[in-house]
Amino acid sequence: MTEAKDPAENPAAKSGPFEPAEKGGRSLPKRATFANFFLALKHINDASVSENVRQRFSDYVTIGLVILCILSLLAAVSIQVPTGVRLLPLLLTIGAVVFYIINRLGIMVSLTHRQALIVWQILVAGFWLGVTSSMLIMLLVMYFFSKPI
Repeated sequence: MTEAKDPAENPAAKSGPFEPAEKGGRSLPKRATFANFFLALKHINDASVSENVRQRFSDYVTIGLVILCILSLLAAVSIQVPTGVRLLPLLLTIGAVVFYIINRLGIMVSLTHRQALIVWQILVAGFWLGVTSSMLIMLLVMYFFSKPI
């Protein structure tokens, strides 16, 4: 699919916020899945380094909590400690992830209904990806470590 050369015909070429179709604007043309994926990554990267985007203090706290949780989980699996002590980093991680998600969900009230639904669907898909990945890792660990040597 080729894009229009006239900026008036291409809503993506306009500078400024894009007006959604439900408010009288035109929707962007549908692109191939992988093209959209890489364009979305570039858009997110551009937004993360933008001067207009300000991070709140709680954003830095949740980012720090995620890093702390990763380090504590690595320590829990690499250091010989009782099983009960190994559960503490896992509980800390679950609490930090829930706090992280709750802290980020507030932005959804500023989105259109369609955008909010898409964000929610991505969040649910991420949850299921995490669940299935965890089950796969658990099964692989059980398979490789339950075999007699």
